[in-house]
Amino acid sequence: MRYQQLNHNWNADPNAPEPHLTAAGQTLRLEFRLNAFQFEQFQEGDKACLTFRNCHKYSFNTLNDEGYHRGQHRYNDQQLPWGEFYELFTDWQADFPQYALTLGSVAGSTQLHHFVFFLRDNTFECVAESWDFHLVE
Repeated sequence: MRYQQLNHNWNADPNAPEPHLTAAGQTLRLEFRLNAFQFEQFQEGDKACLTFRNCHKYSFNTLNDEGYHRGQHRYNDQQLPWGEFYELFTDWQADFPQYALTLGSVAGSTQLHHFVFFLRDNTFECVAESWDFHLVE
């Protein structure tokens, strides 16, 4: 399986990321607390937001690290290490969680990318054209 880790110099808080997902049209925003233990540039309680634009579909479920390591996800730790934010180079039309919410069709499916972010008690996955990361004041 091919993938690229996208979170360099940041990650979600490993203990209490407190994720909050909002949708407006085909734009998704995932806010979460940052890991101030591993990354010294952050203070405890600092938040960030991932914004996904022209999102076709997404899944936000309660699969945590324990379930992942017990084989409750379609991937395993040898294929895709737990706990990071990735772009997956898969056939997302065939390889996506069964229970997903579709936000709408997006013209030009070749411009869509498959993303997954493993949080402490949740797994977020989406297919979107683009993403960005910014700090929340």
